[in-house]
Amino acid sequence: MIGYIAEQLFIGIATGAIYAIIAVGLNLIFGTMNVLNMAHGSAIMIGSFGVLLFNYVGDRYFGYTNFWLGCVAGLFIAFLTGLLVERLAVRPMKGNWWNTKIATIGMAFILENLVTVLTEGRPQLYPRPFEPVYYVILGDPDNPGMWLGEISNIHMLLIGISILMVAGMVWFLYRTTIGKAVRVVSQSQEIARCVGIDVKKSIVIGFGVSATLAGVAGILNGVTFGSTYSFIGFLLILKGIVVVIVAGIGNMRGCMYVGVILGVIESMSVAFGESTYRDFFSYGIMVLILIWRPWGIFGEEGRVTREV
Repeated sequence: MIGYIAEQLFIGIATGAIYAIIAVGLNLIFGTMNVLNMAHGSAIMIGSFGVLLFNYVGDRYFGYTNFWLGCVAGLFIAFLTGLLVERLAVRPMKGNWWNTKIATIGMAFILENLVTVLTEGRPQLYPRPFEPVYYVILGDPDNPGMWLGEISNIHMLLIGISILMVAGMVWFLYRTTIGKAVRVVSQSQEIARCVGIDVKKSIVIGFGVSATLAGVAGILNGVTFGSTYSFIGFLLILKGIVVVIVAGIGNMRGCMYVGVILGVIESMSVAFGESTYRDFFSYGIMVLILIWRPWGIFGEEGRVTREV
């Protein structure tokens, strides 16, 4: 029983790491533009399919495929998707909250249905950088009864990359000139203009970085489950929104903590209950937090008051 719990714990941490990356990207855009970018899910999907597109073109025309180069191509395509969403769906709305939200929803439907038509709505097998290998945690490999649990190299890779992504985002926002400019814009665009910051450039960079993070999440999800499909982004962005609400607007570290905790709760609920319990706990926790602490566990009450 202890070994089974340990395995579910690591699976939950791996899943929660994906949620955390998605939430960090959503938080970045919400902080910069005060807009919930519903096309963020499309960037998740585009990033995962970018790897498949690179391998398809490479295999068909050059007889060559490479997972890591495919990841670079997928992230670049996701980055371009973020710029496209900002240019076509966000900038023309001129800061109107409702119009921008509706426009991003429209972009999400366009991109998702375009990929659905191209793939005929079928799930696609996803490549992996290496075959899954399971390692014993604190036990004798020759005696399964003495194992504490198992963890695969896929889950180890996912957890490691997720930590690096969130740490990199924190470094970008707090240690680089561009990141600091994005943070100033997130507090007040008027003040940013007064101190000479190019607000438009900061917003474009924010969308590009956010979409790249979404692409990372899409690739990691595909590697973890071995497949992807055109509407995977819609399902994942809902969990990202839950993490943002529970953690609090603008708190990147809080998104990491809450994402991992949410993933563990979902994993344990499925392991000791039914698969339908997964969403029950996720959205149930969100509703309770909205009632008890609307600004989130790590958020600031004053900021929510200003946003509302």
